[in-house]
Amino acid sequence: MVAVMPLADNMTQQTSSKISGTSKWPVRVAVIGVGLLGGSVAKAIRRRLPEVQLVAWARSHQKKEELSKEGTFDEVFDDIQEVAADCDVAVVASPVTHIANLVSEIGRHSPPDCLVTDVGSTKLSIVESIEKDSLVRSRFVASHPIAGDEKTGIEHAQSDLFDQKWIILTPGSHVAPKWLEKARSFWSLTGGIVQEMSPKAHDTHLAAISHVPHLVSSLVAKIAPAEARTLAGSGWRDITRVAAGDPGMWTAICQENRGAISAELNRVRQELEQLQRILDTGDDAKLQAWLTEAQNIKKHQTTS
Repeated sequence: MVAVMPLADNMTQQTSSKISGTSKWPVRVAVIGVGLLGGSVAKAIRRRLPEVQLVAWARSHQKKEELSKEGTFDEVFDDIQEVAADCDVAVVASPVTHIANLVSEIGRHSPPDCLVTDVGSTKLSIVESIEKDSLVRSRFVASHPIAGDEKTGIEHAQSDLFDQKWIILTPGSHVAPKWLEKARSFWSLTGGIVQEMSPKAHDTHLAAISHVPHLVSSLVAKIAPAEARTLAGSGWRDITRVAAGDPGMWTAICQENRGAISAELNRVRQELEQLQRILDTGDDAKLQAWLTEAQNIKKHQTTS
């Protein structure tokens, strides 16, 4: 993987202008599905491009009213065709199980020069589905900004959420270089560090570094006896923090990345079995070595 460092504001604008052939790009950005990530994308783009037109799609009339009052977006629509019209970029920020269908719908209603991207934390299934859609597959650059929080909703969105965070691009085989360059330029505007990898590699790595850790965090929360929870200190709260995440969202992630998550859980099981053997045999030297290895990994990650 080759990292592309975030571009300075003036360099980003120059790159955007070169790509689009206009003095400013993008002019109009649509966000489809507005929560923490979708709202943060909008706020980050507004920070860099104050005059950009931001539009949103809301899944219901009630949500449309809430977003209109919130004030991040210039216009809010409950019709995909209206939100996609005249867009330079459309960002799909729905639960992962709905992304492919929304990308295809956006593809039918957006201009042919509109970049379509997403924020989903699984990629392979989405990319494979869009590869079958000849109308949008060449301009859909699947993406995953690795940033977030256990809290959801636009009320928690932040303009700096993506600053110095990885933005992973996982383009399908039909994506032309110009669309990949547009995606790099757009995501650089959010302040992120852009990397590119295959959808399969992404899902394998995210199962190890995000999806299974979330399940383990939930497991730690689940197995603590009720009488022990009254004694919970900062360590337990730190380990179980992400267990507070939206169960519906995480069920969808597990559905989409079932194979990689299952393989990683097998590794967890093997490691637990090894740890139990060390404890059962009373080999304290091995136990200290096991703990030291984990400590060194954590120290290296913290300082790198």
